[in-house]
Amino acid sequence: MKQTFLLLIGCALMGLPAMALEKRIFTSADGAKTFEGRLTDYDARQATVTVRKGMRNIRFKLSLLSKEDVAYVKENANALAAANAIRLDFDLWKGKANTNRTATERTITTPAGYEIEVRNWTKKNIENIEVRYTVFHRKDAENGPDSIAQSTGSFDISTLFAGKDDVSRTEPISLVRYTRKESGGG
Repeated sequence: MKQTFLLLIGCALMGLPAMALEKRIFTSADGAKTFEGRLTDYDARQATVTVRKGMRNIRFKLSLLSKEDVAYVKENANALAAANAIRLDFDLWKGKANTNRTATERTITTPAGYEIEVRNWTKKNIENIEVRYTVFHRKDAENGPDSIAQSTGSFDISTLFAGKDDVSRTEPISLVRYTRKESGGG
């Protein structure tokens, strides 16, 4: 009896504000030095920023940056705070299986995907969140080597209230299991 499976093997999500995730060239206040990094934190009370450069985080005083970079940090402070305040959780869900039988084959198709919980850990509401996801899964495993397929989608959250969560589902992907009777032979 030959069995082949279409499995859901992973989920990647890009749902945090894009401004908090983009790399850029930062310039020193005197204009003498530059480096590429990604803004990861801003503490307005201490006037410090944290930038991810390569594989490490560098924390320094905001006053060490150029006027343009200071403006960038302040302009994106709310988006950065939201990105640092949002937590994500993924749970696999499966729908009701549908079975088709013939004299030699049985096929079970089950819709499945992920429930994505987006949680706001702050004391402020966060507005206009777009969650984009990509689900990678095996495909066409019955007829030889399988391939990796991807399904993409998105959903919007107009307001993620303080201390609350929003749970949404990805679009379903059909998980297919084939069972065939072994054929006779010599």
